[in-house]
This record gives sequence, C-alpha cells and structure tokens, in this order.
Amino acid sequence: MDGHNGDDQKQSTADMTAFVQNLLQQMQSRFQTMSDSIISKNILFLGIDVTLFVHYIPGFCSPS
Repeated sequence: MDGHNGDDQKQSTADMTAFVQNLLQQMQSRFQTMSDSIISKNILFLGIDVTLFVHYIPGFCSPS
C-alpha cells in the first residue's frame, strides 16, 4: 500500500468539504434574498394598508 491512496482520500475529503461549504453559502444567499423580498413586500403591503385605512375612515384625518 503506497501513500498516494491516503493523499487521494484527503484531497477527496477537502474537495467535498469545499463543495458543501460553497453549496451552503449559495443556499444562505438565496434564502436571504427571498427573505428580504418577502419583508419588503410585506412592508409595502402594510404601507398601502395603512394609507387606505387613514384616508378612508371618516374623521380619522383632516380633510384636505
């Protein structure tokens, strides 16, 4: 048995580790993008909701 098999296994393990780390970073980035998108849409939706609420309730805000 020569030392190349052990070296190959170490390289294979290092390659797999790098692959999994890269995959996890990509997943984290995509989830962050989705999260930011959901939050911004909710804020926009809430802003529209509050605006409609304020403008259409009689006596809630002074007439312009």
